[in-house]
Amino acid sequence: MYGNSRSMSLQWLRAIGWSVKKINLKLLGFKDRCIPVVLCSHRLLPSRLSSLLSCLLVMSLFTSTSVRAETIEVLTYEESPFAVKVGITHQGLLVDMLKELFSRTALDYKLRFIPLKRAIVTTQRMPGHCVLPVVRSQEREALFHWISPVLVSRYGLFSRSNQTIPLTSLSDAKSYKIGSFLGSGIGEYLIDLGFDVELASISAQNLRKLKRARIELWAAELVSAQEQMQKQAINFGVPELIFYTSLRAMACNKQMPREHTLALENALKSMYLDGYMSRLYLEYGVKI
Repeated sequence: MYGNSRSMSLQWLRAIGWSVKKINLKLLGFKDRCIPVVLCSHRLLPSRLSSLLSCLLVMSLFTSTSVRAETIEVLTYEESPFAVKVGITHQGLLVDMLKELFSRTALDYKLRFIPLKRAIVTTQRMPGHCVLPVVRSQEREALFHWISPVLVSRYGLFSRSNQTIPLTSLSDAKSYKIGSFLGSGIGEYLIDLGFDVELASISAQNLRKLKRARIELWAAELVSAQEQMQKQAINFGVPELIFYTSLRAMACNKQMPREHTLALENALKSMYLDGYMSRLYLEYGVKI
């Protein structure tokens, strides 16, 4: 709507004798978007008066058009203790990390919780969106801009407390039904290796499924698994096998301006270099 009205206004100015030029605000250091600024002169008016009217037109355009950076929509999912909704507030390691990350840039963000699978699809399709934490994989690599690593994750296979499944290598688990959740990355990794994996919509469902013997092993990130077991008062003890370590990242839509992703990359790097990330992980009982 705004674009159409602006185009008509420029046509009208030309029709009544104004010489109209446009410049790109990117050339003036505004890096978030390109906005045409109208510079005008009229052949029948003194140059000083034409300049004054040009200034008024530019000022009018600035008041009707936003030049601030668009707010980045950051999508995540509940995975305690990394990201949790408590009433109307958000808590967790990733929530704290995001707050610090964006505070080191000139960018604004809004955090929203939705299931991971939908968050990944939404981010892939919609500009101005990011999703975290996401496991980087060969098939995903070219689909997003990556800000990494935001989480160092170790994964294990848990069995029921009244059953021991001796595992010395991952291949020993091939004959068992394993529970994971949609979009986790680790479930898809095991499926690709030929394992029998049943995917739940959220990670917490797997505790109840394992307790009721609907699955035989639960593939889970270690810190998150301990937190979920405490929350649901279910204790599966230590994993039968720790089988995978990954660096999880924030994936952003491919159309996100490079200056935005570069600002986020530099901010994250500074958080590791000045020790912020080490201190943050220790607050949540994790060493990196």
